[in-house]
Amino acid sequence: MKTQAIISFLISVCLASAADVPRKATDFAIQTGQDKYIWLNEYAGKTVIVAVILTTCPHCQFTTGILNRIQKDYAGRGVQVIATAIEPMSSLHIPDFVKKLGVTFPVGYDEQNYAGKFLGKEENEPMLMPQLVFIDGKGIIRAQFSGEDPGLANGIQEATLRGKLEEILKGQTAVKPSARK
Repeated sequence: MKTQAIISFLISVCLASAADVPRKATDFAIQTGQDKYIWLNEYAGKTVIVAVILTTCPHCQFTTGILNRIQKDYAGRGVQVIATAIEPMSSLHIPDFVKKLGVTFPVGYDEQNYAGKFLGKEENEPMLMPQLVFIDGKGIIRAQFSGEDPGLANGIQEATLRGKLEEILKGQTAVKPSARK
């Protein structure tokens, strides 16, 4: 009985801290160099996956490999993956990270609190990495995953992400029958 109470409490804490989905994506910029930025609105009309990562995190590196494959497989369907590294001095780590992992999508950097605000987190709220946000072509966040999400476990992560992406793409291409009188 005590174990069930603890599990119920932990689940409620996780659910309470999750940002509401669906919600409108706020304007967001990823810095790629001095006075150079990628703006989320540059991808209006596309389905975008935003990955918030740490370049030195093994789980983030694993996820980046999956996102590389997703970018390759879904680019023709209007999907764009972008990533932002949030650890201190990440701008110095990104070139080696991109080279080591053969990253095929844009990777930049941001301050943790700025990225956290985009994710719907409180200032200085701890985040388990990676953090992934799926945004549909209308700018609506349709899914958000955090590093502790069971769907991001190594054995099932790729199926989870592809399944969610397919669900979002299917929703965008669903044709509503016209009303005829």
